[in-house]
Amino acid sequence: MSIIEETTLSSLVDIDQANSTWCKAVISMSANDSSIHVAFVSDSDDSLSRLAPASPTLPASPSKFHQVPDDVVNQSKRFVRVHKTDTSGLGISIKGGRENKMPILISKIFSGMAADNTGQLFVGDAILSVNGVDLTDVSHDEAVQLLKKAGKTVDLEVKYLKEVMPYFSHKQRLNENKQSRLCIPLKLAYVSDLKEARTVEIHTHAVDTPNQSLYSIRFSDGLQHQNWLNRLRCVTCRLNGQVVQETNQLLLMMVSKTNVNFKHVGWLNECYQNSSVTGILKPHVHSKVLLMALTHDSILLYEKAPVSVDDWLQPSISYSLICTRVILCSYASSPTAHSINNFVSLTCSNRDNSNCYFMTRHGTNRGVQTHYFKCMSNDEVKNWTYSIEKQANTAVCLLKQVEFGKENFCTISKKN
Repeated sequence: MSIIEETTLSSLVDIDQANSTWCKAVISMSANDSSIHVAFVSDSDDSLSRLAPASPTLPASPSKFHQVPDDVVNQSKRFVRVHKTDTSGLGISIKGGRENKMPILISKIFSGMAADNTGQLFVGDAILSVNGVDLTDVSHDEAVQLLKKAGKTVDLEVKYLKEVMPYFSHKQRLNENKQSRLCIPLKLAYVSDLKEARTVEIHTHAVDTPNQSLYSIRFSDGLQHQNWLNRLRCVTCRLNGQVVQETNQLLLMMVSKTNVNFKHVGWLNECYQNSSVTGILKPHVHSKVLLMALTHDSILLYEKAPVSVDDWLQPSISYSLICTRVILCSYASSPTAHSINNFVSLTCSNRDNSNCYFMTRHGTNRGVQTHYFKCMSNDEVKNWTYSIEKQANTAVCLLKQVEFGKENFCTISKKN
């Protein structure tokens, strides 16, 4: 496992839930998490928690609202050196200043960021100086600018002021620890990428929450956006594997007579043309999100995330794997493959990667059924096409007898 996968990602972002209002928040997630942890930043907080471009920070530590050690309370002054990485700012919010007739006070310490990682700073600490520059008679805005421009190594002179702690009321602590925090569950979540807007959309489903929810996370730069996208792909892939194992165990316990064995699940974006559009204009392309599941002998498609065993056993559409063909859009040698390339040219812009598409064709008693799917990356396309081909080959090997033909009936049997 790489270093990036083992560490915790932490970033200051804009987040929106269900197209409501964009809010500032610090999000964090490790490779072993099953959800994204969100801590909202109130409008009154300064922006010292902003991250510079990049990716992982050190692992997060507990909230700084815990009891302050006696030696800290009794010390007149303390000197704390904070090392900012290429990926993070100080990770604090401050209150006070000359205009408020108060010292510069640390009001919030963001978990997993530079100040928190020292383990030596606490909510209620007054910042007396930064890199030798006195802060005892500066305004709030002046303090913010001095702390922002302090460089990667920041030497803070601080003193814990017990008498100001009532200023951080019990209500404020509850708000910061509960109401201003949430978790975005990623089990069976669908992740989509709006690259031009540096935004990731996460559709959570009923497997973890009462209703489907949409979260949009907007990053300040392309590098953070790409690092988070890579992490989300790894985590959702791992969680989908857990879903397969849990579902198979439930089927064994609750449906003793079924022989369904799930192998692979994941969300795909199905593209289709609006057949009602005619004339010289190009057909309009629509898309919808489907959950695809591969079993030992079938492809199952679901329009929403299954919640119960019954849901898993009742897909919206099902196809036999031995009657399925999968085609990459780059394979242009056959007429069938040529048609998907023509279709892809309608769906993608000049900046799109057309290799992120593949097609499945299924022989049924209603004729050949075709589906066009778009993935988030070339690797995802390769993973799906490989998985479908592998399971189709396995299904054929497990088959003992095939019957086909109406007039000239023929049966092929395979000896054990």
